[in-house]
Amino acid sequence: MYTKNKVNLTVSTILLVVALIVMLSPFYFILVNSFKPMSEIAANGFALPKNFSLDNYFVAWERIDFGNALKNTTIITILANIGPIIFGSMSGYWFTRHPNKITKPIYMFLIGSMAIPFQAVMIPFAQVTKTLHMVNSFFGLAVCFWAFSLPISLFLVAGAVKNVPLEIEEAAIIDGCSHFMTFWRVVFPLVKPAVMTFSIINTFWYWNDYLMTQMMLTRKAMRTIQLSMQALFNEAFYAWDTALSALTLSLIPMLVLFTLLQKNVLEGVAAGAVKG
Repeated sequence: MYTKNKVNLTVSTILLVVALIVMLSPFYFILVNSFKPMSEIAANGFALPKNFSLDNYFVAWERIDFGNALKNTTIITILANIGPIIFGSMSGYWFTRHPNKITKPIYMFLIGSMAIPFQAVMIPFAQVTKTLHMVNSFFGLAVCFWAFSLPISLFLVAGAVKNVPLEIEEAAIIDGCSHFMTFWRVVFPLVKPAVMTFSIINTFWYWNDYLMTQMMLTRKAMRTIQLSMQALFNEAFYAWDTALSALTLSLIPMLVLFTLLQKNVLEGVAAGAVKG
């Protein structure tokens, strides 16, 4: 029995190592070649650079105007997260605590909309945003993100609210809290892990979105990181040294952001714990 378990553990470890190598090999290729000139990349893409150089990064920074693109992407991501956190969490709470013949169908309709891809509504979406003068507006794009990210926010918060004892809310109301204050002071801290979960999911989407952002932002000065990257690849398709350096620059903020958000998830779990 011990030998069998040891064999299974060895096989599982080997499979995990192989899977890890396969998954990380593209990142290795991007990072290593971002320090090499085009001649070395063409000679051997997987070899280490003969002389590490940051020249590619300086060129990429200027060509994609990375500082401006980073600022635009950060503004959009922050604005886009406000709506789901406020309206998504409040709506999820309301639908869970007030089930009736009206709220149940609306809730199911909103959850069902997650199955509709953005590509299926691109044409009416473009017409509506143009009519409402939302094009070339960071806030207009953020509002569009609010609409498309509301279903998953509702779904996760509604599930978390079901685990919050109703007696806690009743005690808060007896103590003089309004329903609004009861949610923000009592319920919201308890569902914070769910809020952090959909915020992380949405943040990755907002930061890396290309299709909707391209439709909404047509001015060069308003380009996000993804739009700037696409413009660079269109202009310098064969300049892999510059392109890979720009791609590395685009990955760094997301890695830092993920590390910070991962820490916040743990803090959210601790904040949501019921203290006796």
